[in-house]
Amino acid sequence: MTAHGQTNYGEAMRSELFAYTDSPMTIDPDVAESHRLVWGQLQLAGTWWSADELLAIAGRARAVFAVRHLPPWSRNLPSAVEGLDTVLPIVDHLTTNPGSIDKEWAMASIDALGDGHYVELVAVVATTVMIDMFAACAGVEVEALPPVTPDPGQPSRQRPEGLADIGAHVPMVDPFPYANVARALSLVPSANRLFRTASVPMYSAPGMSDLVWDTPLSRPQVELVASRVAALNECFY
Repeated sequence: MTAHGQTNYGEAMRSELFAYTDSPMTIDPDVAESHRLVWGQLQLAGTWWSADELLAIAGRARAVFAVRHLPPWSRNLPSAVEGLDTVLPIVDHLTTNPGSIDKEWAMASIDALGDGHYVELVAVVATTVMIDMFAACAGVEVEALPPVTPDPGQPSRQRPEGLADIGAHVPMVDPFPYANVARALSLVPSANRLFRTASVPMYSAPGMSDLVWDTPLSRPQVELVASRVAALNECFY
């Protein structure tokens, strides 16, 4: 089982991944490195899904996102992946219509997959779409998905200590040192790390906690852009 758009590369080619040399903009090296780290994590087994399954999920999300503006009946998508038939509709919904997700849909998906599988799937979909959207904004082609490593390991199926019901659809680690948006995926620490590896460098910067920034965009301007994007994406937070 292979993921859609997968290719092979060796350690010597790692520095060429996410080079963004074709972009008309100057891309922060920390952002590019964070994307390389994500691709490296996707080569390995997760906590609940195998490496093959993680890449299949990422490939499906990428394919659906690329044709998201087409009506469903016109989308040319990869054929169903063995063993993941019940997963693909969930991936499709998360990718193309996240604003409509409510408790009923989430609980049905969690019941079908299990809460650990669901959280890890959400992380892979959100992270893949985030990186592909960044490529579109940077004016470059998306980076091909990585191959599975020769020894990707097996899912550990381990749950972290300190889980609690804080009123969300899934348990979260409690107490947690950061805001709720940073612990939304804390049921699966590796999934939370995957998502935050990509998201933090693209949103945060040195001096993020300062109210006055000496940068091309002021702090209020950055928050306005972030708020507008969040509103257009119907982001819960």
